[in-house]
Amino acid sequence: MFDFLQRNQTAALIVGMTAASLLTALIFAGVAGGAGALSQLFTWANMPKLLTALAIIVAGALTSFLAMRLALVYANVNATAEGPAVATHQLRLLRIVATPAIVEQGRTAQQALDELDAMIGLNSVKAEVNTLIARLQLEQKRRAEGKKVTGLSQHMVFQGPPGVGKTVVAHALGDIYRGLGVLKRGHLIVAETKDLIKGYIGQTAGNVDKICESALDGILFIDEAYGLVAENNTASFGMDAINTLLTFMENYRDRVIVIVAGYSQPMQKFLDANPGLRGRFAKTIEFPDYAPDELAQIMIAMVKAQDFVPPENYEEKFNAWVSAARGRIGWANARSVRQLVEKMREAQAVRLSRDPESSSTSQLTLADLDSAIAAY
Repeated sequence: MFDFLQRNQTAALIVGMTAASLLTALIFAGVAGGAGALSQLFTWANMPKLLTALAIIVAGALTSFLAMRLALVYANVNATAEGPAVATHQLRLLRIVATPAIVEQGRTAQQALDELDAMIGLNSVKAEVNTLIARLQLEQKRRAEGKKVTGLSQHMVFQGPPGVGKTVVAHALGDIYRGLGVLKRGHLIVAETKDLIKGYIGQTAGNVDKICESALDGILFIDEAYGLVAENNTASFGMDAINTLLTFMENYRDRVIVIVAGYSQPMQKFLDANPGLRGRFAKTIEFPDYAPDELAQIMIAMVKAQDFVPPENYEEKFNAWVSAARGRIGWANARSVRQLVEKMREAQAVRLSRDPESSSTSQLTLADLDSAIAAY
């Protein structure tokens, strides 16, 4: 019992307060009526009254205890900009009932590789990733053998049109590098020109530093990085960002991997903007456009993933749409296919609202595809 009360301070306080109340009541009863009053008090006839009195005493003790705790906490609450903050000594850790044998953060390296391998197309990209992994594994083996390992630049350029999986591959690389011990966290921070550049002189460098620091032990992915050298970036804001980025890459070359991405030709202009850029980004991975049959496979995969059934005999209409849409401004490969699937679902909803018996709620039809193409 004593051990239980030591481990449970709340119960100990309630028991102590109740005992003190009972002892006080007994003392008053003895003083008022003498020893005979005590013997008359504890009888079977008085038992209901005694139990009621005991319940009132326990309730009073519990109420007093809660009031004391609330007063103590209130006394240690400090007003802050974010709201009330309880003083440190008022905080209590929750007890851990059970601890899992293995706790994994995100995907394992093998899971990331499997998901990357399952992606449609991107064969040349997958070959480049295999080269990176083989090099890292060899470096690990040489290091374990006590041989000299000369570190190579891990920073990369991802060149290619939009919607071909550049961000997805960067995210997978983060998980792979974490699994191989190259990065501690392997998280992905995505930034664009508008995120890096600020409108006043002197603000850009500090802002770039802040974003870079958030990517430490992970990957910083700068999409459409050539926006930093665009002609409309007056007062050298873009160059301030590039110089700050280069300094950060040098100071933390073992703790961060920077990937710059965008269209092939503008990326060359970006790399030429500063003499130090090409030396930092030693690896370039080309992301090709998806072929029409690959886009069709992507469309089917998206439809099935959303628990829908693709239209029958869709190939001719879909391929014609790809041929026509590919040359338009805004074409974005898999991203455009996702938009087409969304429009097909909208067309299906309108069709079923007019004719509920025209198909099941899962079936997409050629009419839905026609409507989606017309609305695209």
